[in-house]
This record gives sequence, structure tokens and C-alpha cells, in this order.
Amino acid sequence: MAKVSPNILVVDDDVVILKFIEFTLKGLGYQTTLAKNGKEAIDQAKSQHFDLIISDLYMPLMDGNELVRRLRQTPEYQHTPFIFLSGNNEEDTWIKNLNDGADDFITKPIKQKIFISKIKSHLKKAYLRKDILDGARKDDISFEKGNLIYCANRIKPFPLPRKHLKTNITAVYTDTDFFMALQDTNTWGIIIDDKANWAISILDKITEIVSNHIPINILVSDADDMDKLENLMQSKISGFLFKNLNPKLIIHQINSNVQREHDLKNKYLNALNSAAKRSPIRFENEFQDTIRDYNIQILHQPYDKLPGGDYYEIIDVDQNRKILILGDVMGKKWDAWFFVPAYIAYIRSTINFFVNRQELDFVESPGKFLDIINEYLFKDIQLTEVFTTLSIISLCTSSNKISIASAGALRPFLYDGVEKNISQLNIVGTLLGVVKEGKYRSLVHEFNKGDKLFFYTDGYTEAVNDRTGEMIGDEAMFYILDNNKEKEIIEPKDVELELTKIYNVSKFDDDRTLLLIQRN
Repeated sequence: MAKVSPNILVVDDDVVILKFIEFTLKGLGYQTTLAKNGKEAIDQAKSQHFDLIISDLYMPLMDGNELVRRLRQTPEYQHTPFIFLSGNNEEDTWIKNLNDGADDFITKPIKQKIFISKIKSHLKKAYLRKDILDGARKDDISFEKGNLIYCANRIKPFPLPRKHLKTNITAVYTDTDFFMALQDTNTWGIIIDDKANWAISILDKITEIVSNHIPINILVSDADDMDKLENLMQSKISGFLFKNLNPKLIIHQINSNVQREHDLKNKYLNALNSAAKRSPIRFENEFQDTIRDYNIQILHQPYDKLPGGDYYEIIDVDQNRKILILGDVMGKKWDAWFFVPAYIAYIRSTINFFVNRQELDFVESPGKFLDIINEYLFKDIQLTEVFTTLSIISLCTSSNKISIASAGALRPFLYDGVEKNISQLNIVGTLLGVVKEGKYRSLVHEFNKGDKLFFYTDGYTEAVNDRTGEMIGDEAMFYILDNNKEKEIIEPKDVELELTKIYNVSKFDDDRTLLLIQRN
């Protein structure tokens, strides 16, 4: 449920701009908190919760880049929309801002209509994402996988009886531990001891973050202290647990609350998965196709088994031509998947319009297609606030040519079956929708027998080696391809299995997709 009055933090060392933004936001009915630099902003973020943050880029004491980096390290602000204000229009600066954690940027001087549109759009998407993710945080919602968070007094914690609880319980003693626990697992409920002063002091912030999706119960020492109880009830809590009750009654009440949350989230998850299955977008985990002596294989693994930001499409042009699409909307799970249909709709309609027209030869010029789609996306305010990578691969068996264009995607590897060597193709481009004129180029390659093309998304390269604690990177993909280059057909499943064994990867924290094109 979207809040009536979002709370927005505005950070700028220019008082005139601060007041202008405050006036504009209050005119929309939003709450505003002002800060003159990054350090003030950090202090404000510790004491209250913000639904969106607007910050100048260049400020004394702490600039905008350091501010966004520090906030993204804080669990409760990992996904909060962050918008930069800057008079710097250089593309490299924008890309750096996005890489540091920003979601968008508004150029100075501020144009009020664009400013208002972007703010409303980001707030709307943030609330939609929160509703969806809080409704179904995990695909496995068994009691064993869920968790209760118990905010306790470190010196003298009240001994909650755990033996007969339906789910696990995690005791936390600081605000940092609490927000980390909130991110780690599916949370059935929050219990706060009224003697845990650190938690009571930020109770309003906690209730704002969890909204109505996670019940909060206060563990009360004195049931007769009505002044204290009435004060706590002002903080949108779900109810009370009383320490003087028989332990069996406390357990029964906690288990009843957990069961209710389990049933509710199960309904959410079933509804969302049903919607995804009816989607016209491809979500097959494995796909295989052939065209003459070309073999195409795709392995697609969504994060936590839920549809996410990776997407692919295979378009049959005629008996000699295919167009392959591989993209990645920034984000994970439902918050990324929500925007995938819009991108696919743009891409499909544009390809269908141009595929058989003389002015655009897909075999030779997929880069021109990216020019067109990028311009459309840049004009669409809703979509340009959610960035995507995209690779377009055009395959023609009559000429034995493969042409590639890229918008921010990882560079693919090519195994040359004649020269017996592997190279990473130098095909790069700006993310779609970042700048109006992307000027994407096409790389045309003669594809001979024995050649292999190896595309992959960053869900693989950003996987972490459990032993070293470092991301495995492109080098791991090169190593696996080099190990298997002599095989007639490389199987994507074998690639992933070998990758996890050699590089000690126990889990992947993002959607991941492998696309292999091989000519026999």
C-alpha cells in the first residue's frame, strides 16, 4: 500500500535550490527533510526513513558520489531511489553516477515538469517493487526457511521460549544487525522487547520501512502502564505480547501470527507466479534450436527461481536468418521483471517493423536498430529511469555471417575454429536510454565451421568465489571456454557445473543467462 505522504531527503549546499525543491515537493503533498551536505544527510538517514533521496553531485565535506556509496552499504537504503542533481552533462559522469548506485539524474537548471514527472515515477516504481517483494520475498516460504527477528536488550534479554516455535528466531542487539537480518531471509514477524531502548528509539523508522507487510509486536514488561502502551500504539504496531503470561500462551500467539503471514505470502507468491507463466516473454530455463549446421543453446536461470531482469528472445526471419536478443534490466527478481515486458514490447515491435524493409539490413547493421530503439527509450520517461543492457545477434546461414551490436552488455568470447584461439570481441556501447544518440556500431564476422560464440550476463561474472571472497570475473568464463573449446558441442549446463566447481561458487546472487552459438 503506497503511503499518502512520502518522505523525501533533499541534499544540496545551495540554499536557493533547497528551498525551490522543498516548495515544489510540498506542493505535491510530500514531506521533505533538508541537508546541506552528505554528512548531514547520513545523520538524517540514521534517525528516520526516506522513500526517495535527491542530492547534488558536488558538495563540500562529502560529495554526492560518496553519499550514495555509503547509503547503498546500509541495508535499509539499498533499493531507495537516489536521484542526482548536476549541471555536468558528460556521459562518463552519468555512467559513473549509475555505477556508484544512483538511479537517475536531473540536469540543472531544473525544469519543473520533468523534475515532478521523474519524482512521481520513481516513487511509484519504488512502492510497486516494495509491495511485490514484501508479498513474496522468497520462493521457498517453508517455516524452516522463514525467520522471526527479536530485537532484544543485550544486557538482560527476555528469554523467549523457542522449543515449540514454528520457525527460526534471530536475536539482534543493534540497528545495523536488525536491518541486515531484515534483508537476509523471509521475515514472518518482528518482536521488540520494550527494554531494547535502541529499537524503541527507531520504532517509527522500523514501522515506515516494513509498512503493513511485516507484523510488529512489542514485548511488554508492565501491562498496567497504559501511558506507555498508548504511546507505543501511535507507531502502527500490530499488537503486544505480555511477559507475565504463561510461556505456552506467548508461543501460541507467536505461532498464530506466523501462520497468518505464511498463508498470506503463499497467496501472493501463487498469484505472481501464475502471472509470470501467462506472460508472452520467454522464461524457459533451457532452450535449443538449430538452423542448418548452426546450433543455438541457452541456459537461463532466474535469481531465487523467480523471474527477474534477464530476458532473451529468438526471432525467425526466414529459413536462413534468425535474430537473437539477450538483455538484462538492472535489478533482481520482480522489481526488474516488472519492466521486462515493456522492453520486449519495444524491441519486438521495432524489429517486426524494420526486419524486411530495405532501409535496415539486420545482417549487416544491428547497430542501427539499437540507435532506433535507444532513441525511443530515451524519450520514454518511464523506461529511461530503469536501464537495460542489450545484445542483438543477427545470424545468416546463406552468407555464414554473424553480426553483433551491444548496448552496455558484456563482451562475448569467440573461439576461432580455424586459428584455434579465443578472443574477446571488442563490441561495446552505452546502456539503452542513457543518452539520446547512442551511435551503436555493428561487428560483422564470418562464421566458419568449428567457430563458437559465447555470450553471458553479469550474474556469472559477479558470482563470488567462496574461498577468496572475490568476484570470478570474465577470466573465469574464458578459462571454462578454453577447457571445452575442442568439444564439438559445448553444453551450457556443463559450463555452469564446471564453473561452480573450479571457482568454488556455492550460489549466484543474480539472474544469469548463457547463450552459445556453435557451427558444426
